[in-house]
Amino acid sequence: MNKDFTIISRDCIGGVLYHQLGLRFLSPTINLFFVPNDFNIFCLHLKKYIKGKLVELEDKNVDYPVGLLYPSHSLFLKPIRVDFMHYDSFTEAYNKWEERKTRINYKNIYIINSFCYPREIESFSKELVKKWNKIKYKKMVFVDKKYGFKDEYLIAKPDYSTDYAWLLTTKKDDESKRVFNEFDFIKFLNE
Repeated sequence: MNKDFTIISRDCIGGVLYHQLGLRFLSPTINLFFVPNDFNIFCLHLKKYIKGKLVELEDKNVDYPVGLLYPSHSLFLKPIRVDFMHYDSFTEAYNKWEERKTRINYKNIYIINSFCYPREIESFSKELVKKWNKIKYKKMVFVDKKYGFKDEYLIAKPDYSTDYAWLLTTKKDDESKRVFNEFDFIKFLNE
């Protein structure tokens, strides 16, 4: 079984998978989220952003720390926002980011994205799909309907009433169900 892999995820699913599998976090993208377009840019230029600088961003509209991630040595890439919603302080988030980014296994990366919240669908564009399809790593995107992403997986009846990680639970016949029961993550991580 593949155990030395890095999951780069747009939301909490990466951390949940590592936890469920009992594995060490080999990714800085734990307990945080990116907006869809920023996540695509991050994945397309992963090494530049990982080698870049993370600085605190003051945002009075949220009650958790937020950072701006600047790419290294690039005049063409913009800084991207990182929402650290499961951290108490920016210092804690920063330290975990710095610690975990040193563990990345660049030879064994899996990208996991979800793109189903109604508020995220508003930002949907064909350009977003084109950018996603250019990402060179093994990847999967979870969607509530077909959009044309390569490697998309359709989630039937997503539970939009959940706070943020609809991907973790769906409703089927009035019964909550984890997506882990629908999608074979073990097979995905061992292909």
